[in-house]
This record gives sequence, structure tokens and C-alpha cells, in this order.
Amino acid sequence: MTTATNLLNRALITLAAKGGRPRCADPVDHQLWTSASEHDRRLATTWCIGCQVLVLCHEAAEERDERWGVWGGRDFTRPPGKRKAA
Repeated sequence: MTTATNLLNRALITLAAKGGRPRCADPVDHQLWTSASEHDRRLATTWCIGCQVLVLCHEAAEERDERWGVWGGRDFTRPPGKRKAA
């Protein structure tokens, strides 16, 4: 079964095999994508622009019902107890 998460993983492996990585994997700045600071996460969303795996990342986050952090250029962080509307 091919899922959005599987497609994202394959794309990341292919990118790494070519010597690349998305900005969220940067050893220095990676913490911005999961920061408790809304300002940091807002900055991370702008740094997602132009990412080679942007769409796959967003689709995988939707598939997994992410509740924290920036995925595919969107901040999925929700206060505890809040669920995504159906």
C-alpha cells in the first residue's frame, strides 16, 4: 500500500542519495519546525517555500493527523484537546 508517508520517505531518501536535504533537516535550524514558539514556527513555514518535498510533506502530515509542528509549509500546532474539524 502506498501512503503519503511512504511517498514522502522515498522522496527524502532520493533527495539524500543526491546529497540534498530539506531545510527542516538542517543541523542548526531544524528545531524551528517543532519549536514551542509561534514566531519560530512562522519563520519555519516561510522557509518551507520552494522545498522539493513540500506537497508530499503536507499530505503526509494530513494523513497522520499531525498536531504539532510545521509540515509542508503549514503549522499544524493545535492546543491540547482541539481536534481537526471533519
